[in-house]
Amino acid sequence: MSIIKGILICSLSLVLAPSVMLAQAKPAKSASQDPSTYMHVNAPFAQALVLKVKAAHDDQIVKLGIHAVPPSETDNVIIANITPSKNGKKSSPTDLEKLAAGKPVAVRIDKDKVFDLLIPMTDAKGRDLDGGFVVMEVPYSKANNEEEALKIGVAIRDDMQSQIPSKKALYK
Repeated sequence: MSIIKGILICSLSLVLAPSVMLAQAKPAKSASQDPSTYMHVNAPFAQALVLKVKAAHDDQIVKLGIHAVPPSETDNVIIANITPSKNGKKSSPTDLEKLAAGKPVAVRIDKDKVFDLLIPMTDAKGRDLDGGFVVMEVPYSKANNEEEALKIGVAIRDDMQSQIPSKKALYK
């Protein structure tokens, strides 16, 4: 009886092995590959700027990122972020509604003890970045209210803007 079991197990292994190999060879689709929520973005200057400004203001903010519509694209996405895996993620409808208002917005997030900021952004000469805005979080320990958080955020946005020569430069 044990010989028959052995033959059955070997036969089953030979039948299932190719299926298992194929299942392993085909990678699972991750969120970063999903074209409905992500696109490829290459904005080296913007990425370097975000990292530089975050380092300079590390004591004032928790997160920092830039959103815009990349050249030859129609969707507003994250073009630079201190968490590079977020680059290419499409901007949320909520963020786009806030951007449409055309003014800086601060939202208190009690569970994280931060003010979530969205601030429209231009280049150094005040030219449009095609839906450009900066997002950041200011911890409660740095600001007592939305107005104070926005004061910090606008100063950081101004620092960033002053270093952007043009929209085109963000992608070089």
